[in-house]
Amino acid sequence: MDKTEARQVQRRASAYSIINNELIKRSSTGVFQRCVEQDKGIEILLDIHQGECGHQAASRSLVAKAFRHGFYWPMALEDAESLVLKCEGCQHFNKCSHQPTSALRTIPIAWPFAVWGLDMVGPFKTTGGSMPHLLFLQE
Repeated sequence: MDKTEARQVQRRASAYSIINNELIKRSSTGVFQRCVEQDKGIEILLDIHQGECGHQAASRSLVAKAFRHGFYWPMALEDAESLVLKCEGCQHFNKCSHQPTSALRTIPIAWPFAVWGLDMVGPFKTTGGSMPHLLFLQE
């Protein structure tokens, strides 16, 4: 009934086709992805997340890996988010703070070497083109 909604459905439907009695979606990069049911999609996510070569990844990277392997279902991101929230290992490592322990402080331009220092040691005997002095940087 609504022309705008009809155009949206028509535009979205152009990405889908049926090949060998399977529904296939063409991604934005042109890769063909086999459309699977939600239950099968959750199994795929579990295999990627907890399988033999699984890793504790975030929901977006799990979905991206499933899509790169040629699978698609509309609720993939929501399924991955619920899977990650239920995973005990992900929740354990999620608590790590990625913020510095103290606020970062800038070094004033007037004092560029107030924190650093250079020491020069030497002169030493030179042999075959080596340098007679050593410079040490102190922090």
